[in-house]
Amino acid sequence: MEASEEVRAAARRIGDVFGVPPQVLRFRAAVDADGDGEDPHEVSIAVGDGCPGPGYASYATLDMSRFPTNVTTDDGRPIRTELITVGRAGYRPLSDVLAQCAFQIASGSLHVTPNTIVPNAVHAADPGRSTRHVLLVVPFIWATLEILVDRDEDVTTWLQAVPITDAELQFASKHGTDELFTRLESAGADVSDIDRPSVV
Repeated sequence: MEASEEVRAAARRIGDVFGVPPQVLRFRAAVDADGDGEDPHEVSIAVGDGCPGPGYASYATLDMSRFPTNVTTDDGRPIRTELITVGRAGYRPLSDVLAQCAFQIASGSLHVTPNTIVPNAVHAADPGRSTRHVLLVVPFIWATLEILVDRDEDVTTWLQAVPITDAELQFASKHGTDELFTRLESAGADVSDIDRPSVV
């Protein structure tokens, strides 16, 4: 299916952030046999090789902001979200991980804010990895990324998807996601490594 003009425009914008013209992939959610006949959700994802440097690739959703986040501004405007992440250049399933996050968000079951956890997003895309879930945080890798876009009708934010382990998920449930992120930072966790060791 050909990308819409909105998706092409979003790809050009994120290409400026990545420093390279991205490849655009389209993902469709699995059909729910118990669903009401509605078409499955779809999401477009940009892949930028060599960003933030050689041996890495960056990934970003381009049209996830149409999905509900269940979050509004103080004056009642909806807060929309797009996701971004980084991985090793040879690990392409990371685009599937972002798609899994998008489809969970599309279901309307999450309040999408910094430090939200998307359970089993890695496992659903690529079972057997040391990380299984995703922690959404304020992006900290892409210097030119406009993290918040404030418009009259809504606000769009960017969140970075950081894969986390089962042990880290359990730690977050006991001590909070803020404390988990502090642990990840202090341990110097390599968030680009889908098979990194747990920091707890």
